[in-house]
Amino acid sequence: MRVANLRFALATVGCLAVSGPSLSQQAPEVVVEAPHVVTTTDIAGRELYSLVYKVNYADLNLATHSGAVELEKRVKDSATKACAQLHKLYPNTKETNPPCVDAATKSAMTQANQAIVAAEKGAR
Repeated sequence: MRVANLRFALATVGCLAVSGPSLSQQAPEVVVEAPHVVTTTDIAGRELYSLVYKVNYADLNLATHSGAVELEKRVKDSATKACAQLHKLYPNTKETNPPCVDAATKSAMTQANQAIVAAEKGAR
């Protein structure tokens, strides 16, 4: 159980290191959360860990096609990086990277699409 706690602590520190600069700024952002299931041998059977990346889009004009495309690219890149970091922290897992990236991207794109629609309405 101590190993799981240590890994959780490392994952938390990783999240803070990645999101640290965003904490000092109040800029628009999309939260990308990469889920990861780790099989354990304890009574619970499984534990879920996740990493959160924050994607800042303050420099983008989401009312334009190029701005919306760039935000989607940033979300996908962040999801890929977060899932790779989780896989590195927890290599003995049955979860594979594509489902992790897909889930993280899908959830974050819901937020991104809301921001894009709001920007398009504001530009009219």
